[in-house]
Amino acid sequence: MRIAIAAVLVACSSAASPTTAPTLEVTSPARGTTSDGTSITVAGTATGGSGALAVTVNGTQVAPAKDGSWSTAIVVPAGLSLIETHATDRAGHDVRDVRAVLAGPLAATDGSQAAPIAVHASPAALTAIGKAMAHAAEGVDYTAAAQGFNPIYDNGGCLGATIDITSVSIGSIDGALVPKSGALATTVTLSNVTVKLHASYKVACIGGSTTITVSASSAVVQGDLGVDVQSGALATSLPDPSVTLNGFDLQVSGVPSEIVDLFDSQVRGGVQNALAGMLKSKVPPLANAQLAGLFAKPYSISVLGHTANVSIAPATVALGGGALDATAQAKLVVPDGAGGTFAPLGATLPADAMAQSQGLGVALAADLVNELFGGLWAAKALDVSVPTAQLAVVASLLDADAATLDVSLDLPPMVTTTSDGQLQLAVGDAEIVVRDGSGAELQRIALSLTTTLVAGPAQGKLALTVGQPTVYADVIDQDANASRPLTDDQVQGIVTGAWGLVSVQANAALANLPMPTLAGIAFGAPTISGDAGFVAADLPLQ
Repeated sequence: MRIAIAAVLVACSSAASPTTAPTLEVTSPARGTTSDGTSITVAGTATGGSGALAVTVNGTQVAPAKDGSWSTAIVVPAGLSLIETHATDRAGHDVRDVRAVLAGPLAATDGSQAAPIAVHASPAALTAIGKAMAHAAEGVDYTAAAQGFNPIYDNGGCLGATIDITSVSIGSIDGALVPKSGALATTVTLSNVTVKLHASYKVACIGGSTTITVSASSAVVQGDLGVDVQSGALATSLPDPSVTLNGFDLQVSGVPSEIVDLFDSQVRGGVQNALAGMLKSKVPPLANAQLAGLFAKPYSISVLGHTANVSIAPATVALGGGALDATAQAKLVVPDGAGGTFAPLGATLPADAMAQSQGLGVALAADLVNELFGGLWAAKALDVSVPTAQLAVVASLLDADAATLDVSLDLPPMVTTTSDGQLQLAVGDAEIVVRDGSGAELQRIALSLTTTLVAGPAQGKLALTVGQPTVYADVIDQDANASRPLTDDQVQGIVTGAWGLVSVQANAALANLPMPTLAGIAFGAPTISGDAGFVAADLPLQ
């Protein structure tokens, strides 16, 4: 038996008696409707009740005809919108119908749609990146690198020498990156540097050889590290580094004084040039490796049992104002859900959106999240079927013959940002079906809701979790032979249990959003906000 569509707003159930309330039936749009436009025709009938009926659609009054039919055109924003229709009579009875539409322009979830990502590295973040770069530099084989510059001096005359580096040892390395216009002012400090060299020399054409030891309390390498986008990646260059040896000491013995003077004048410059050349070749790759983490490399993740492929191509990088700002274009596809759809918001991030970030600011377009949801929806990864025995309290509200509770979504969920900086998740026209042991349908409820998204407890990554929802539920079908017809309280309990199942799925999907990965840098729990169609996060440094 199909009962009158008496909508139940879980947060505020109608007080009207179901035996005297009007009957409201919405015939258009159908549940689960998608539209390439934003003009939607809402039509239906409203009959019965006490006295003349008033019909409103999303707060706008619509006059019914004598036979109770009514129709109106409304304009909805691009995305997932809830359409709330009320029919009220003079006695104060109020029945509701809430359903959803996904309005366009729409796009396919086939990975062809790129969505922007932006990163803002504050001075503190760049300091951390510099230190991480220096830590990585400690693993370089400096002896082998320096030997590539041998001989550091070569003059084979009757008063001359050939000098080669044989070993280099370094106590510790520190690095600093300070943004300036168009470059990163880079300082690499190598502490307790010891360089051993072998010298073959001639005095009055009589040859000999010796070992030279050069030590310095520190070697300071400075230069402007250029940053650009090359071949789809952030790339750096260090064209003209300078080297200063502090606390320089040269130890050599058992050689003629003329050769000591030659060594003293040539070794220092040779060692400086070798260190400069060595770091000129080593620092950019180390910097590239660290900066590349600002945008994760192409990767695949498993979400709700389905693979999602993510590719990120850096687009721009800018230095100045004490920070590094970079953007990229990201594409995401769930191969199993390539036939799905979503509504791109096409948002452009305001230039100063992350300027206040004190750590690492990250913003990714909500379109990326929505394409993920669209793909998972098409792959039916968000649908669940649970035996009622596993639903604890909810099971006690169901019909005695109830065996399973099925939840399926007629439309993909969608994330939007509100004008006050909140992130909002909308779920439209999810169907809750209660079935008996044979699979026969006992009850069917339509569920639509909106809920906030908040930062999860995860450290150092952008994990979103759903908040408390505002839920709308319509009982749209019920078996005439059901031993326990649904009441408002039972509907509320069933919907609460069903939302618990959906929220677990949504949380699992939202925990896999693309994020920077900087080795050796610890981030705290992020602060999350919405900004003009973007999910923005400020990750503090620890």
